[in-house]
Amino acid sequence: MTKSLLVAHVAVLCVMSIIARAALQFRDVTDALAFYGVYHRDPVNQVIHFFGVPGILWSMLLFLAHIPLPHLLPIINVSKLYGTDAHSVTYGTLVALAYALFYIKIDPVGGLLYAPIIYAMYVHVVRLTIADQREARKKYDQASWTGTGRLLKMAALVHFLAWYVQIHPGHGIFEGAAPAITKSFGGAMTSAPLFAFYEGLWFLGIHTDLQQQTQILVEEITAQMCEAGANMRICSTL
Repeated sequence: MTKSLLVAHVAVLCVMSIIARAALQFRDVTDALAFYGVYHRDPVNQVIHFFGVPGILWSMLLFLAHIPLPHLLPIINVSKLYGTDAHSVTYGTLVALAYALFYIKIDPVGGLLYAPIIYAMYVHVVRLTIADQREARKKYDQASWTGTGRLLKMAALVHFLAWYVQIHPGHGIFEGAAPAITKSFGGAMTSAPLFAFYEGLWFLGIHTDLQQQTQILVEEITAQMCEAGANMRICSTL
């Protein structure tokens, strides 16, 4: 195992543990959505996150699809899925599966509706990674885990831009409040994809009863935070 791959393993395990701990702290789907909703009340910021959050998740999966599990499952491959070839189990496999199962657990309706999107993202990044590894082997005979390196650069660029548009224009200009990640990195990474997805469903009039429940809790939490002196633009209107 190269030093760069070892560093990647350590970094991924640290981030995954933070996200997993935060996910276990949410009581239910309303709790998870309300946590994120408090920091995303502005309509323009919500639209920015509707596109930005999937960009973060996709680029994260693309990076993770490059990293096979370290000798834990040496002989297990993922059988050929619809749209891709058979491939080794990676951290991308585990994270995609964990997100899908967690969302189905806390909200069967939203989780089952969102699972195909996670699946599509996973298949897409796996296809890209397999093709890139093949090209790298042709060029260098024995490719490293990074492949040609182009996909990792693409993932980094998309990841950076997705975070930037959410933090600067999204929160700095339109929302007037710090992003949820400043409160809990793991909580934000856990709830953001489902929240962004639900913004689309609610816009279409789907599962609006959950929207009403979430909004009530958002108002309660917001009032508590403003009373405690939170620096949020919404506090000046309460």
